[in-house]
Amino acid sequence: MEKFDSKLSVSLNNKQIYIKALFIMVAAGVISFLVYWQIYQSRLALVQDYQDDKLSLVQTEFVKELSSIKKLTQVLADNKNLKRGNKLRYMFRDRESIRSINDYFVNFGLLSPIISQIRWIDIVGNERFRVDFKDGEAKVIEQSELQNKISRYYFRQGISIEAPDSFLSRIDLNMEYGSIVEPYEPTIRVTYRTSSSEYIVDGLIIINFNLSDFFQKIRNYSSENAQINIVNKDGYWIFNNDKSKEWGFMLGLPELTIATYNPLLWESMQNQQENTVRHFDSNIYTLDKLPALFSKRHNETLNDVIYIYIKSKDKLINNIRFAALGYAGISGVILLFIGGFILYREYCYTKALKDLFDQLRTEKVELDSVNNQLSNTIRQQQLLQDSFVEAQKLSSLGMLVAGVAHEMNTPIGGAIISVTNAESVMSRLNEGIKTGLTKSLLENSVSSLDDNLGLARVNLDKAAVLVKSFKKMAIDRNNEEFIECNIETIIKELLITLNSRLKTSKVKIKTLFNDSCTLKSRPGIISQVIENLIMNALNHAFEENQSGEIDIKVEKNDKGHINISVSDSGCGINQQQQSVIFEPFHTSARGKGNIGLGLYMVSQWVTKILKGQLVLESDPQWEDKFKTRFTITLPKN
Repeated sequence: MEKFDSKLSVSLNNKQIYIKALFIMVAAGVISFLVYWQIYQSRLALVQDYQDDKLSLVQTEFVKELSSIKKLTQVLADNKNLKRGNKLRYMFRDRESIRSINDYFVNFGLLSPIISQIRWIDIVGNERFRVDFKDGEAKVIEQSELQNKISRYYFRQGISIEAPDSFLSRIDLNMEYGSIVEPYEPTIRVTYRTSSSEYIVDGLIIINFNLSDFFQKIRNYSSENAQINIVNKDGYWIFNNDKSKEWGFMLGLPELTIATYNPLLWESMQNQQENTVRHFDSNIYTLDKLPALFSKRHNETLNDVIYIYIKSKDKLINNIRFAALGYAGISGVILLFIGGFILYREYCYTKALKDLFDQLRTEKVELDSVNNQLSNTIRQQQLLQDSFVEAQKLSSLGMLVAGVAHEMNTPIGGAIISVTNAESVMSRLNEGIKTGLTKSLLENSVSSLDDNLGLARVNLDKAAVLVKSFKKMAIDRNNEEFIECNIETIIKELLITLNSRLKTSKVKIKTLFNDSCTLKSRPGIISQVIENLIMNALNHAFEENQSGEIDIKVEKNDKGHINISVSDSGCGINQQQQSVIFEPFHTSARGKGNIGLGLYMVSQWVTKILKGQLVLESDPQWEDKFKTRFTITLPKN
């Protein structure tokens, strides 16, 4: 009877080994798939986050550029010499009047290097005034050479808008006398509708803006892993890494459309709603539209739809899949090796049990002890397997580290070093598994992994704070709603984004927050105001490589309103400069590329949009440490 029971027990053990072998293979397959999926998703997310940052950067630059040229057009048109007033200031046949307006257009156009042409066209399409700009020189077109532009699309669209309002044309190539100007000049035209009741000409003021430098700036942002592409509403490229694919609609090449090269991608663009869209084939695409400039007066957009998409390098998804499969394969082999080792040991013990069952009943106690030892060994091996899987998952965090800006190099570099150390520990742990794992090696490895991964987490948190600050600031500056916001948080996030420019300067910035100041306002505008004041101090108050200090102080006044003061220890501002410092186009550093709109916009933002007050106090002769102080007073609500 005992012999029968022994055979039955051996048969059951063999069956259990087969079941465990099947389980280990299934478990290895499942875990390998999870490793594959985790690595695939993490690397995919890394590429998508990188593309999101590039897309956000391009959108921000586009919005800044379009808003800037729209505001420049409005500033040009808002001049008393162009308006009627109580009487006609100029007559069209008066040479002195014509010369005065042309001189105003010349002086205005020379202030901005991107203005290539200023025209004033009457309601029937005749050019009344025209000034061309090239290479920093202006050319006033004689009256006899002026043309009729009634057939141009931008004139027909601009003249249909009620005065006063602006219209932004599509982006195309500049043309003169029916021919495309070479080398190609990407151009956008901004029109401003002038009415006969207010202006001396009933028609359109049109400014041509040369976007060549702007497009080159966007091209500098483009890279192999994030290729920037810009497409107009008809699917033609106006910006592509391959310049031969650009401007098909201007060159009479209808095949140069995204619908021809990638119809599925074009369909995704056309079906896109408000949110960012992903598109996948062998590459990764992040799609979005350029935010439209909206006219509240006429409840309509002022510019055409422009699609922006970021493309990964060719066959990136295949490369990610191959890499994920490699890691999954390695994980599967290691798991099978561990499982096979466990099964082999179990098989050896099972064979030993077969021999022990034939021995005397007195040896049963020793046999039970061996079985207990076998069970403990199996549990230890299972714990070792689980620890190894967790370590593999943690080491994959190193794949998420990538730089999105200069400021992120330090935390990401620290994270990379920590993950590298963890990988070295894992290598030693793998060698230990192969040659014989000791308890001290396991404990040291786990401790080292814990230390290194903890340090990686700290650095990644720092990088996340930077990315969050960049994204939040971009969102706030495009938000026109009045929301609850905290001044201290706004200033701290601004200083994070300015750190790359500030750390190369010997001028230090100090902040003091005496009260917890929360109010309902426009955080993006407040951030822009303080940034302009800081950059104004850096550019004008200090000589190159001069040491100094900028002090930012926030407190509540007696009426409960919030005072924000920005003080600097620079050279100060004399009384003559103070009287004109907030006027548009006034600058003391025009040779450095400044156009004199910084403090003017600060004044407009504070008084017009934020409904606050702006006070300047400065005297170069003050004995106090700070020679200049700008004080902003913002209402509580």
